[in-house]
Amino acid sequence: MTLQVIPPELLEVKDKIETKEAQPYWKPSSLKDGESEEFRLLGCYETGHAVTGWQYASEIQDPKTGDLRFNGYVVTRTHPGSPPDIARETDWSKADRPKIDGTYVKPRRFLAWVATSAARGRLEVLFIEQKSIREQLTEVLQEVEDYTWTEEGLANFSIKISKKGAGLDTRYTIMPKVRPVPDKIKKQWASEKDSIWLPNYFEGKDPFDGKQVEEKGLPAGGTDKRGAHVEPTKAKKKVEDANEEF
Repeated sequence: MTLQVIPPELLEVKDKIETKEAQPYWKPSSLKDGESEEFRLLGCYETGHAVTGWQYASEIQDPKTGDLRFNGYVVTRTHPGSPPDIARETDWSKADRPKIDGTYVKPRRFLAWVATSAARGRLEVLFIEQKSIREQLTEVLQEVEDYTWTEEGLANFSIKISKKGAGLDTRYTIMPKVRPVPDKIKKQWASEKDSIWLPNYFEGKDPFDGKQVEEKGLPAGGTDKRGAHVEPTKAKKKVEDANEEF
């Protein structure tokens, strides 16, 4: 019998470092001053492709040092109040950025909606925390005669989200545009819609894992638990050419 002395992994030759594509989440805050992105909303609240909730930063005690440290974000269906693990505010006026005891970072309400990106041509989750954007989008969605939906729940219009300014002077605007849904997107939606289930946020699961079921085959419950840590991808520069397929 011949012994295998060298671990087989050492014999593998790779030309490049393998990297995993970032999760397809997008936040308006990823835009720079003067930039914009265009999306088409897909699905709705009833189909599990649009949800609202609350998110807060969490802290946990380090088992080695005993100090409190950031522990990701917790997502809840309703306002969480003042949970014991909520993170403290940071004193940005000091160089070492200490935490301020007796304070906490206020939970933020969010709207999450599945959409297809004009720039990247893929299904993404829009994670919107800005109240101004939610209010503008609500106004657009209430204009039901101008901005309609297909029977499959696909928007017959796109929304262009733009950002102007920075810091406290930041302003976001939404510009809707009527666009019939091309067959390409209809086919993409038919094949991928079941793989996305946004209520997974409230179960601490990945929305891109699809609708979760219990062992008996029943839909997973809706009890609020520690939720998903949403990492926005860095927005790529949008191609200005007209995209007829979008």
